[in-house]
Amino acid sequence: MRSGFAVLTLVLAVMTGVRGQTSLSSEASPSFVAGFRASRILSNYPNRQFPSPEYWISAGQRMAQKFSGASPAGIWIVSLYQDNGVTQMNFPGNGNSYPYIQFISTDQNEAYLSRFDSAGVNIWLQVEPGAASMDTLITLVLGRYKQHPCVKGFGVDVEWFYANTSSGGRKVTDAEALAWETKVKSFDPSYALFLKHYATSWMPPSYRGSILFVDDSQQFPSLNSMVSEFKAWGSKISPNNVAFQFGYPIDTTWWKQYADPPLTIGSALRLAVPNCTGLFWVDFTITTVLPPTSIQETPFDGPLTFELSQNYPNPFNPATVVSYQLRVESDVILKVFNALGQEVATLVHEHEMAGSHSVQWNASNVCSGTYLYNLQAHHVSGGRASEFNETKKMLLLK
Repeated sequence: MRSGFAVLTLVLAVMTGVRGQTSLSSEASPSFVAGFRASRILSNYPNRQFPSPEYWISAGQRMAQKFSGASPAGIWIVSLYQDNGVTQMNFPGNGNSYPYIQFISTDQNEAYLSRFDSAGVNIWLQVEPGAASMDTLITLVLGRYKQHPCVKGFGVDVEWFYANTSSGGRKVTDAEALAWETKVKSFDPSYALFLKHYATSWMPPSYRGSILFVDDSQQFPSLNSMVSEFKAWGSKISPNNVAFQFGYPIDTTWWKQYADPPLTIGSALRLAVPNCTGLFWVDFTITTVLPPTSIQETPFDGPLTFELSQNYPNPFNPATVVSYQLRVESDVILKVFNALGQEVATLVHEHEMAGSHSVQWNASNVCSGTYLYNLQAHHVSGGRASEFNETKKMLLLK
């Protein structure tokens, strides 16, 4: 069944090797995990605020506690597909540039991964690759974060693999799967590669290696329908391990009837699919089934700074997205001016919580040219009133 809205995805799960072969590392991966998938799609969270490390640790632990023998885990998405083959990493590029890859100026993962290290949460780092080189993506991600004990592998959301040219993503060949797995294990033999899609036909036709195959299908009329389709996925992939992402909003109509949706769904899947080694509730609705506590709702006092990012795409026609970060909650004004300094649009004028934010500007009613966008963030910190003020250029080409 087609996954109508593939998030924006991050990695997962555990695995022993295929055909009974176990991990080569002295630090073995857990045999069964349960937890969350986390992306930086802020509309998924209360007040458009990305949850603190404490929330994600608690979410992983609460999910794992529902299933006997489970270890807490998360799929942590480190790049989101943008458009035209481009994926944006949520960390800096250190001055380097690569085809179809964009970066931001601050690292949104390091502080979280350090907390996961100490809390014992297993993390798989996932990309939405677009047309970027997979070899480059694996090198960038694992090269940057391989020092974290929480990292257990690398995942690919195949639905975004060459999404600019192939509907539903381009199907993975045996040669590609082998090359990707070889690259991932070159960083650590214990690392697992996972491939995620909603249809087995997108998976490599015969190569299996020790890959974990993840199904994120949605749009089911009932739990029985979900279990039936996921069971078929597990049977098709066997003897490799499989895992499942679920909890999509479109399925809320039936899963909301259960007193404990993660437990009910997860137990049914674990019973029906013998080679299931991972269960992940998606970020779209996770705060509904695993609500944050008042402490976990407190903004994370981590490495966030005030930052105005370069709009994307740029040049653009007719719409572009402006993103920015707030270190503390602030009164925000974001405006667009033409080259003469005349105001042409007010994109934001409101009080906003700390964290990452984004807004789209549709410039269909103005002419081509260079425009300036200015962010003012008024805030009080340590009893003192302060203001962040920054301006950047963008180019509209019609």
